[in-house]
Amino acid sequence: MPRIMPAGITLPKLVEILSRYTVHTDPEIIKSASNALLRVATQIDSQTVVIGFSRYVCKIEDKFSDIILSLGSGPIIGGVHQGNGGVIKLYVDLLSIWVNQLDLTALERPANPNMRGSVEVNIGKVFDLVEETEANGLLYLCSQSPSVRRFAIQIIKTASNLTDRLNVILQNKENTQGQPTKKWTRLYQLLESAGQDMIQFDKDSNTLLGSKVSSEVKNKILQHQRRGAEQVLIQIAESDHPSDLLIWNIFLPEVFKLCFEHFPKATAQCRVNICTRLIQIQPSISAWVETIKAGTTGTLSMAKNSSSNHKAASPETIEQWRIYLIFACATATLIESPTVSLPIWSAVGRKGSSQVDRISSPRDLFKLMLPYLTCEHRPVRESVIEALGYINQNVYKSLMSELDGYVKVILDDGKQRNNQKPYQNKRSKKNDRLRISVMNVLELTADCLSDPKSVGDKDLMNVIMSYIKETKSFLVDTEVQIEWEYQRLRIYLCGLVDKLYQSIMKLEDPTSLMSFETRLSLYKMFEEWCGYGTSANTTQQREAMMIRDVLEQCKDPKERASMTQLIEDERKALELASLSAMATLCRGPLYAYLGQKKARQAIIQFDTLNVLRWIDAIFESRDPSYHSIARRALEAVMIYNQDQSVLLDDIIEQCYAGNPKLEFTQGYFQALADIVTQVEDYPCHIHQIMSLALFKTGDAKKAIRKTAINLLRVIEERVFADSCAKEYEIGITSSLPAIYKHTQTLLSARLALDHPEQTYSMLSEITQRFEHITPNSQREVLTYMLPWHRKIDLGVGPHDTELSASAYMVLSNLYYITIKFGDVYVKETAALWSQLVDSGRNVHAIIMYLLDMGQEKRNPWFLIHAKRVFVCLGRTHAFATITEEIIREITPRAMVPQLKEASNRHAHAFPLLFVADTEKVLPSYPKKPMFSKGQLAMVFLVDLAIEAGADLAPHLPLLLHSIFVQLDHLTSIICDQSRCFLINLMHSIVVRQSMDSEASRKASEIIQWLVGKEGKRLWAYENITPTNRRIVSADELKDLIQQVVQVFSYEDRDLRQKWGETALKWATCCSVRHIACRSFQCFRGLMPAFNQHMLADMLARLSNTIADKSEEIRGFALEIILTLTEVAKSMDESQMEQFPQLFWAAVACLYSPYESEHCEALLLLDVVLQKYKFIPKLAESFPKNWSSEFDGLQPLLLKGLQFSSAEEKTFSILDSISLQDNLPLIDPTETRLMYLLLGCLPRLLHGLDDEKAVNPESIQLANTLVKLFEDYGLSGIQRILATYPIQKSKFQEDFLKQILSSMRDVFLVNYSQQAFMFTLLMVKNKLPYYREKTLLVIENLVPYVTGKLIRTTTEVSIDIAALEPLLQLVQTEYADRALSILNSGIPTVTSDRKSAMSSDNELIYGFNNFAEAAKITRHNIHAVVFECSSITNEAPIEHNIQFSVEDFSMLTGESNATENGRMYHDLSVGITQPAVSRVSAPGQYGDDLMNALKDLDDFFNEDGEPISPSSSSNLYNGFSQEEGGSNSFLEPKIY
Repeated sequence: MPRIMPAGITLPKLVEILSRYTVHTDPEIIKSASNALLRVATQIDSQTVVIGFSRYVCKIEDKFSDIILSLGSGPIIGGVHQGNGGVIKLYVDLLSIWVNQLDLTALERPANPNMRGSVEVNIGKVFDLVEETEANGLLYLCSQSPSVRRFAIQIIKTASNLTDRLNVILQNKENTQGQPTKKWTRLYQLLESAGQDMIQFDKDSNTLLGSKVSSEVKNKILQHQRRGAEQVLIQIAESDHPSDLLIWNIFLPEVFKLCFEHFPKATAQCRVNICTRLIQIQPSISAWVETIKAGTTGTLSMAKNSSSNHKAASPETIEQWRIYLIFACATATLIESPTVSLPIWSAVGRKGSSQVDRISSPRDLFKLMLPYLTCEHRPVRESVIEALGYINQNVYKSLMSELDGYVKVILDDGKQRNNQKPYQNKRSKKNDRLRISVMNVLELTADCLSDPKSVGDKDLMNVIMSYIKETKSFLVDTEVQIEWEYQRLRIYLCGLVDKLYQSIMKLEDPTSLMSFETRLSLYKMFEEWCGYGTSANTTQQREAMMIRDVLEQCKDPKERASMTQLIEDERKALELASLSAMATLCRGPLYAYLGQKKARQAIIQFDTLNVLRWIDAIFESRDPSYHSIARRALEAVMIYNQDQSVLLDDIIEQCYAGNPKLEFTQGYFQALADIVTQVEDYPCHIHQIMSLALFKTGDAKKAIRKTAINLLRVIEERVFADSCAKEYEIGITSSLPAIYKHTQTLLSARLALDHPEQTYSMLSEITQRFEHITPNSQREVLTYMLPWHRKIDLGVGPHDTELSASAYMVLSNLYYITIKFGDVYVKETAALWSQLVDSGRNVHAIIMYLLDMGQEKRNPWFLIHAKRVFVCLGRTHAFATITEEIIREITPRAMVPQLKEASNRHAHAFPLLFVADTEKVLPSYPKKPMFSKGQLAMVFLVDLAIEAGADLAPHLPLLLHSIFVQLDHLTSIICDQSRCFLINLMHSIVVRQSMDSEASRKASEIIQWLVGKEGKRLWAYENITPTNRRIVSADELKDLIQQVVQVFSYEDRDLRQKWGETALKWATCCSVRHIACRSFQCFRGLMPAFNQHMLADMLARLSNTIADKSEEIRGFALEIILTLTEVAKSMDESQMEQFPQLFWAAVACLYSPYESEHCEALLLLDVVLQKYKFIPKLAESFPKNWSSEFDGLQPLLLKGLQFSSAEEKTFSILDSISLQDNLPLIDPTETRLMYLLLGCLPRLLHGLDDEKAVNPESIQLANTLVKLFEDYGLSGIQRILATYPIQKSKFQEDFLKQILSSMRDVFLVNYSQQAFMFTLLMVKNKLPYYREKTLLVIENLVPYVTGKLIRTTTEVSIDIAALEPLLQLVQTEYADRALSILNSGIPTVTSDRKSAMSSDNELIYGFNNFAEAAKITRHNIHAVVFECSSITNEAPIEHNIQFSVEDFSMLTGESNATENGRMYHDLSVGITQPAVSRVSAPGQYGDDLMNALKDLDDFFNEDGEPISPSSSSNLYNGFSQEEGGSNSFLEPKIY
């Protein structure tokens, strides 16, 4: 052939016969047939040969693939073709002959010129043949053999070459300009160029087209990418490299889809062939499955039956079957035909009715495939599942219809499982395989749900949702949770939910398909699988348990290694799938209402905090591929929960808080920026976004800076219609830190200038985020905060007493930063404070804030940081204003510690802005001491004095005094800061600047001594009291003050006078008793030049504190008297003559019923009399407003005989004045000598106690009396007194009786009652001899009182109250004598009967009426004050020192604590009356002695001074706070 052709056989028939002989067992026949075909094609009709041979070749079944392959590579006789080839090679050769012989010119010439369409008809036939050829090439391209694929590509290329030649003819004949140009006109072009798009390897996920690859495959892919060859797909298809084979298998589905999309006709033809081949292969596959079953069950009959007719499929056949299934599914399309759903378990895997004879529709294909979902042979089952995963979208519904029956099997199994008891619940392996396979198919095909029609199909969605819920119910089973075999099921469920929910979210109401409860329960279940967030530990424990159980079954080390790797791969797969699904489920509100909309009673919700923590955990993952999941979740949470402001706040915080170098930090910001940029009405505050964008413009990453500047531009344009951001974009996007960081500061300044209304909001936002910012960025933030402080006005005027809410916010925030970060960013915080007070602005506001907060916080640490602020402020131009303002706060009135409750007045002023709570950053201090504004102001200046001491020099008197009165303060910080302040002032003013070396030396010595006192008080904290009128600390203070004055006097010569005046002002005006007392001590140490003003001030203060029932206040009065005494001592006679008021002040003090005050008054009087002399001129200066007629000094002095400490000084003064001729000042009354003699009797009798000799002092006293009585002409008494030096001790009583007898007619007849009561007064004197001798006098006076020895002119009746001194002796050794006197028949009366004694004498001698005595004492001192005022021609100031009865009643009732344990609790004087205070006015005693004895114990007050009766304590005699200009004191309790 072809020279000799068989007769009667057509050429097509001949070609068919020859084609059959090309597949023969005899190689010679194959060669002959092949050569014959080649010659026939060459010499007769190549087209007919090609058509006939191609149709025969395509019918060769895949079970003969080994024959095809061997021929494909075996030799063939035909030298023209280099002797290699086979069936497919022969087909390629025949195609080449046909293409080469095709005469295109003949096609162009019409056979009949009259038939114009003949050319198109001829070309059309050729095109059909080309498409058939391409379909054949595509069929062989599906081969799993690389050698076959090489020929397949040659076939496709040959068809393409012919098409190109045909297209030239068509282009010449027709104008194709108006037709759209296709991307690929032929299949070969697709294979040539599609590879570059497909081979895009995802390095993050390590996947190629979604499929994970090994490192070898990855290297091969990267190698192909580097080469960049256009025909990379063809190279991979032809390659037999193992990695290329894997890559080709990954590409196949995509290639099939592209072919179906661009070449539907060729694909359809190929699909017909493939479906035929699937039917052909089907029996082999079934046989293989049956063989596997037999192997597992041991049933030989089944194996024999299955293998009798069909040979079991080889692995190559299964692989080929897999590829055909993928092609069929990927290119399947809908065909309208009636469908009948076949029964499931009755037919699956069996012969008979289930056998598919031909595939005429997608449903036929699915019927063929779905039974293998339960196949035990994994490659077969996975081949089916993989193929179904690539189905064409338009046949998805058909698949689901066929799959519905399988789904129902699982649902029924679930129902049955739920109805059974746990021990009956045995799972079926077959059902488990089906369960996993169906879920895998649903997951792989879920992409088809992106079609709205599919999601809108309720029946379809019900099937899927039912299966999801059943699977969820199955997986939450306790046993299932710890079984590794369901790991794939978990992965597939996550994937399905992920894709399904994305499609559901496109609906108007997603909850119609997936309720909130279902979504939430799925999220929580996935959370237990993902290994991140709150359930991470639970996940790890379960995984460890499952891994242990699996590995225990693996005995072989190699098997264990491979299983370990498999477990890890699946664990990672589940982790990724669950995270992705959770991120998708975050799309939607995080909460929902249960029940009807109108009756929203219950809320079901995600745990928002846990969701955010989960996102944080993913962002922190080391796997960068997870960051996109976290960002997706974050964006979903933000978009779908715009009403949850707390979410946005937390997300913004993360943008600040994270390390900028970490990916997750930028993930937060990028997500936020994208959403705010894209969602125009996203609910956020402008200051939040502006602050964040400004912060991120300084980020190290250029991409972040670019995003930040763009975000700022968008938000500005959205709110303000214009933006300055574009002007700074070049600088911000620069790569040099020096450029973009400087530009950031410039941008901040511009924003502050353009948007001043945002100042408070911006400062609040920056402060709120500041502590979360990394230390590397905090300095930059403080730098760009500066412009926002530059123009701010806190709006607090000089006369305002309250801070505005905005001022409070700004200062709290800035002070918060200063406390927490001031030590780290010293210069930056200082710059912020300086900007705030630029040009003297806001000084008053800052000082007010720090003083108020210092009193509220009551924390010494607050003061430490406040000092830092003042040092910063002291370095600004506003220094003068600041010092003037703060020193103005150091006043006597401001030294009272006040309990200032923490104010909430500004807490809700700015609900959207951050106001820092400084309490949270201050170290705790449990004692909570109270501070006064004056103390705080002084402490604030301590460190400022180091640098600005010279500028504080004009205020030295005030500052030094405020220091000295607090050097012993019980609050350690006040005490220590006072010491430091003194050191700093001396160093900066004297040591550093003084030109006098001696001054510097002395100052340095004092400083050295003060430094050694660190942590200690310089002297004891103590006050003068009535029982302790001299304290060591006063002398120590005096010594130091004189040294300090001497040192500072080199710089200020008038310091002593100025300071002294300041000290006196504080002493008389300060409301803190201890400070007032120390002030008097300072005054005594300084001793400035004295004047009438000073005297008036002292006496005015004394007038409302002397004779007070409170010991503390009497102690203060003693300070004043002591000071007056020191002043008097410092005067010479000429100076003393200018101050006669000192004499009368001393006299007025003698009226006090208290021993301590009387004694100090005696000392003052003694000093005055020594220097003034007792001259009648004193009477000329007698105060006009004295309380009564002045009866002279003697009664006041004799009153002192009742006080043991006053007795000696009393006689000393009496001795100096008794013989002087100045009766108006001494005692002008007729009883003068009687009282004087009675007062001297105890001393005279005591002088006789020594049997050897009479006391010389007593003799001198007797001589004085003798002279006095002689001058008065009372010779009888004078004679007996003259015998005193010769009296004997044993005859004392006789001497006494003689004296009394001599007094009888002169005095006792008329004044026996007065004489008796006066002697009763002397019993109070605690000197033992005084009581003994006074009792002796009383015993001898009793007969005169009872009338036994004398008949008086008037009836004698002793007030029962006057007997109190005798009652006080009942518990002493004098009890018998006292009771004997009380029982001697003394006539008594109660106080309601009029006493014969004058009221004046009673008050002078102080018979129990303390209140009246105190009133007179104060009145008389007031009278002296008025005299001083008349001299100075100034109005008296005592009207400013008035106390009110009402105020005192409110200030009583709190117990007195020991002095070292007291605390400033409030501003009241708390004095509790001891038991003796129950003794009230004399009228309350009753009519007889027994009534008094019932309360006998109440009369004894041997310790300390007597305490005034409560009923008469109606004087306001405490320290009070000054109100309305009052100079009155209020004594705080001290600690």
